[in-house]
Amino acid sequence: MRLARRTLLLTAIAVPLAGIRATADDRVDEDEALDAFGGIFRAPVLRDRVAAIGQRIVDAEAGGALRVSVELLDSERVNAAAGADGRILVTRGLLALARSEAELAFVLAHEVGHVVAGHARQRAERPAGTTGEAGFDRAQELEADRIGLSGLARAGYDLAAAVAFLARLDAWHRLDAALVGRPELALAATNGADHPEMAERIAAVRIQAAALPRGETGEAAWLDAIDGLPWGERPGQIAFRGRSVIDPVAQFRWEAPPGVVLSRRRKSVLGSGPDGSVIVFDHGAGALPARPALDQWGEAMGGVREIEAGILGGFRAAWGLARPSDGWEAVLAVIETAPDRRERFLVLTRSGSPVAAAMRRAIGSVRRIDAAEAAAVRPRRLAMVPMQRRDTVAGLVGRMRVEAAEAWFRLLNDVPGDALPASGARVKLIVE
Repeated sequence: MRLARRTLLLTAIAVPLAGIRATADDRVDEDEALDAFGGIFRAPVLRDRVAAIGQRIVDAEAGGALRVSVELLDSERVNAAAGADGRILVTRGLLALARSEAELAFVLAHEVGHVVAGHARQRAERPAGTTGEAGFDRAQELEADRIGLSGLARAGYDLAAAVAFLARLDAWHRLDAALVGRPELALAATNGADHPEMAERIAAVRIQAAALPRGETGEAAWLDAIDGLPWGERPGQIAFRGRSVIDPVAQFRWEAPPGVVLSRRRKSVLGSGPDGSVIVFDHGAGALPARPALDQWGEAMGGVREIEAGILGGFRAAWGLARPSDGWEAVLAVIETAPDRRERFLVLTRSGSPVAAAMRRAIGSVRRIDAAEAAAVRPRRLAMVPMQRRDTVAGLVGRMRVEAAEAWFRLLNDVPGDALPASGARVKLIVE
């Protein structure tokens, strides 16, 4: 799709704010992907394991004619992408969602399928303004599945893993959307105009898989590999707890409005809200007082008007209104959380949007937290726990340290209704 006017505005505004780069034709480059998904996740042993699985797939799909490299991205979002040069980017959120090497292999095989079929290069070579330039179209997605499944079979992996992963991915989209009260996001993610519906993909994969030989799953090895994988933020990063955004180091928090999807970028937090609204939050070093810092920042948008200064949540702050383009309004705020540190908010909404007031309340929700509240925000991780004979779903859920714990337990472990994993099977728990 062509780049939305809102994205162009965010690009112009965010360059001095958070280092986000984009091109006018929405061709996402590698640096931009790294920014959008938290930068590189430094886990060399895990990365090498993923790369080995990827090369095994490539050798099967491309006969050794292609060498791939893998980078892990430091984001809990579930995503993967392959470039025309064979480089594959995988988020740690996707690694957490996969239950076996075969499931991860299917994802990699699908992405490599785009490369083998030339989809990635075709996309990179499209001229500016071409419809669909930001992604693959429906036919290309289905073709990548077909190529990927064939490679998966030749590499000796279990093809049933493809169906299992797609079903869990669909469930992840639905839960992710439900937790912010916007179920329509799940439909947009899995049934977009340029992508086949998830049910169609699963049906096509199931038919193809039935005609191909079964192979290995590599489940035990994969669960060993991701045991201890960070869940959500890593130590020292800004934490999300429900709608709360918490910095335990700088000791403050703010609340995202209902309906806002939060994502942690490499240098900022992005909140995507209804009606195209966006919150961009970042911080940086600097001793300039809030008012002149706001004036300096606002110069990129033609100046800030209706400026006010005062105390927000115990911190000195200044805020005001900018109109970066016809049809859009932006509220900017600079907050002095320490003598040499400044937090910054940008809330972008359409002019007259019914969600503008709610989105802007995020700025007013900032408050200082004490040492005890900061210490209560502890990093979380995945733990692989063997099922005992007397274990129950309720008991295992009670050990989870995450919002909507039962929903996450059932999703990560494929546990529907009254079902219970077999004794001795390992389940994923989110613990501190």
